[in-house]
Amino acid sequence: MANRNTLHINKLKDFTSWLIDNGWEIQPNKGIHDQLRAIHPSRKLPLIIYKKDGAKEHLTVQSTDEKILRKFMFKR
Repeated sequence: MANRNTLHINKLKDFTSWLIDNGWEIQPNKGIHDQLRAIHPSRKLPLIIYKKDGAKEHLTVQSTDEKILRKFMFKR
């Protein structure tokens, strides 16, 4: 199940930069709902951030990828 309200739309650019700094490779989006698609050498599946129809402030992420967003949000 996806978790909506995890990443604010205004933080997408910062999150993308953080991913690149941490060894992720950004890939082209494949669908109209994809906002970000990234792969990491240690993972089989890509990290995908979606924008749900009608979403105005927050983006959606699969629950299996919540830990990656938490690392970004609570970085020191």
